[in-house]
Amino acid sequence: RDCSSDVCSSDLWNQVKLTLSTANPNWSGTTPILNPWYLQVFEPMVRKVELAADRSNMMMNTIPSAKQVIVADGESYKAVTGELNVNPSNLGNYTTLNENQLNTTFEIDLPYDIKTDGELQSVTIKDERINANLKNYSVPKLNRDAFLLAEISDWETLNLLPGMATIIMDDTYLGKTQIDPNISADTMNISLGRDRRVVINRVKVKEFTTTKRSGNSTIQTYTYEITVKNNKSTDVDLILKDQYPLSQVKEVEVKLLSSDSASINEELGVLTWNVNLKSGESKKFRFSYSVKYPSDKKIANL
Repeated sequence: RDCSSDVCSSDLWNQVKLTLSTANPNWSGTTPILNPWYLQVFEPMVRKVELAADRSNMMMNTIPSAKQVIVADGESYKAVTGELNVNPSNLGNYTTLNENQLNTTFEIDLPYDIKTDGELQSVTIKDERINANLKNYSVPKLNRDAFLLAEISDWETLNLLPGMATIIMDDTYLGKTQIDPNISADTMNISLGRDRRVVINRVKVKEFTTTKRSGNSTIQTYTYEITVKNNKSTDVDLILKDQYPLSQVKEVEVKLLSSDSASINEELGVLTWNVNLKSGESKKFRFSYSVKYPSDKKIANL
């Protein structure tokens, strides 16, 4: 910066105009996602590994990204970036959107005073209220909490930035979530955080989990039971997911024995239940699968 003029002082950038670019966004995960679970025969191997690292050649550059805020209220939420300095309804009049081959920039035609104290500064780009459908999502194998999702249609018109967002619901800070506009789906799902009023439990049913031998083969059967309960005063729509393993070798045979009316993705080995729970209602779901393999072998990832 050039402090020879009145634009800046020792502790402040005075009345500067800012441009926000998506060229270097920060990424982070949110809700758990099930990936295919493949089984294979376990064969111990002895391997010598030599590692070398030259820390002097390691360098990490970090560039602060703009903060996005999602304020949830009933059946809608508000996506905001920064702290408001003008009337939120007029912010769009001061922001110019430019899209090129590699990134998007937002040129803000408003003068800001930026403190030169080394701290991150928040700047408002746009304030917009959007209708959203709320639903719950859970993968109890990975995380027994239910996540509240905002399902947004026509999200392409919002010019959202990829990166982390702050969640505020009923004037209470709930945590962070991820916004990823680089998707091809018609509907965008944004996690609003964990919904502890939807209780989920997943247990292995011991009396239906067995190990038997047949000839030269071992057959192991697994049965799991998932219990979900709605402790809210309103009805809940819940997407419930679990999985069974897949085999990529001839020696290992996997069969899905029961799925309790779940929709089945055979390519990924994923089971999905779309559950409607009334206030105070609980439901149970069971699924079973078997794994057959040579008795003289062991199975990895089982």
